[in-house]
Amino acid sequence: MNVTDLTPKGKKALNVWLDGCKAGFLESREVSAYGLEIGSEISKERWQKIVADVILPRGKKKALSLLELQDRTTKEMHDRLLMADYTEEQVWDIIAYVVSFGYIDEHRYAYQYIKNHARTKSRREITQALLLKGVERDLIESAYRRYAEESGGAETDPVGGDGGQSKGYSSVEEDAVRRFVAARVKGTEITQEKRRKVFGALTRKGFSYAAIRSVLSDYRIIDAGDEIEAAEGWF
Repeated sequence: MNVTDLTPKGKKALNVWLDGCKAGFLESREVSAYGLEIGSEISKERWQKIVADVILPRGKKKALSLLELQDRTTKEMHDRLLMADYTEEQVWDIIAYVVSFGYIDEHRYAYQYIKNHARTKSRREITQALLLKGVERDLIESAYRRYAEESGGAETDPVGGDGGQSKGYSSVEEDAVRRFVAARVKGTEITQEKRRKVFGALTRKGFSYAAIRSVLSDYRIIDAGDEIEAAEGWF
């Protein structure tokens, strides 16, 4: 293989290009130690050994340092390593390593994400966020079931023994809606215009009609001229 280019990566490293393709990066001193120069030749076997001995260990260390900061999905790790100039093949080798030790667990990630955001975001918002992070839908649903079990049924809200169906929404969802409204409406009165805006924002976020109606029914509607409209009539 021919070394077709050596391009700077920061102050102390160089991206190595072999036969016109980015092959990985080495520190400048390593490039010199291996005798790599533009136009020089290197066998496939020798480069593979450099990857195995130098590039992959560095990449594994990078992945572990990222995971020390916070849990990440496979997609998040993949994207971060690509941004760090590892090749696609190297990225998947590094990911396979961290996955083999259980350092990436997308079911655990989804469960923790749900646990952290269930009281501030709708289920649709949470699901969409996890899908964008690369978590598969069946893992998200499984994590929701686990969350329901471990939170004492908060997700299904077993009111009256019917799994919450009589209400049509969970206590977790109602709490999230209540927090959203309380942050935007002071006191217990609300104008029709403000109410419509809050209702629209909540529906766009994916909260259920029933949960929104329940929370907003606690607010007295006021308007110029003291025009008052019953909550159930407005909906």
